[in-house]
Amino acid sequence: MNALKLVNRSAAFLSSAALLLGATILPMRSTLAQTAQWTKITENSVKDQFFVDTSSIQRNGSIVWYWEYRQFPEANNALLDVKVDQPVYGAVMRWSADCTAQSQRLRKVNAYTTNRKLIQKFDYGDTGMLLQPKAGSSTHKVMEFVCRSPEKK
Repeated sequence: MNALKLVNRSAAFLSSAALLLGATILPMRSTLAQTAQWTKITENSVKDQFFVDTSSIQRNGSIVWYWEYRQFPEANNALLDVKVDQPVYGAVMRWSADCTAQSQRLRKVNAYTTNRKLIQKFDYGDTGMLLQPKAGSSTHKVMEFVCRSPEKK
């Protein structure tokens, strides 16, 4: 296994381990892991909470990449496009957003149980769901936040 793959796998393990401990996670923004800076953006009517790792925001013109964490008070397996055998109470998601077109693409999802145990990881790459969030929705509020935010160096 080459050194880059080893570093990326180590960073992914540290990310999951830190989330399990209830601490901040370490996103892979480069080959070096950095401490996440989770900022609560909104909470919807059913008490789902939406957070953005402000340290993960990367900008390339009107395209913004970022990590989002969603925490659910009730199981939300409908979030996933496949059936899993455990209830989903949290998800760390990698998105790319086109701030001009007001659309975003789901790139990765790590699904967690109520005690923050990893259920499964999904990597969609360029084939992830493309959506245009409805104005005023929680997803749209998150996208607006990252589109207005400066890239962290």
